[in-house]
Amino acid sequence: MIRLKSVSVSGSVKDRPPKGLSKGDVYSGRSRLLNVVPQFGKGAGVIVGSDVSTLTLTSRTTGIVSGVAALPGGTLRFKGTGRVGSNDPIPVVGGTGRFAGVHGTLVSGSGNSPLNTYKLTLP
Repeated sequence: MIRLKSVSVSGSVKDRPPKGLSKGDVYSGRSRLLNVVPQFGKGAGVIVGSDVSTLTLTSRTTGIVSGVAALPGGTLRFKGTGRVGSNDPIPVVGGTGRFAGVHGTLVSGSGNSPLNTYKLTLP
C-alpha cells in the first residue's frame, strides 16, 4: 500500500455545451505527491512524485478517470469509471519500472489536498 498526499499544481476545465456540469466536459490536473508516512527511502511530508489526470464526464454524475503517477523507480497508470465527488476505487491498470505488471486500485480522498491510497499487487 502506498499513501500519498496530493497537492494540486494546476488544473483546467473544458466546459462543453450546455454550460455547467454536463456530458463531455473534461477536467485535467497536475499534482505533487508527498509521503504521508516514510516510504521510498524518504520521510513523511517529502515530495516523492507527481501525477497528471483527466476526468471526462459521461453524464452529470459519472465519468472516466485516467492518469499516470510518477514515483521513485517507475510509474503507475490508472483508469476507470467513477461517480463525480465519490471516493470510488479506480483500477490501477499497469506501470513501468519497479511497478511493471502491477494492478490494484487507487482511492482518492476529498478536499484540496486529498489522500491518495494505492493498494497494489505486484506480479
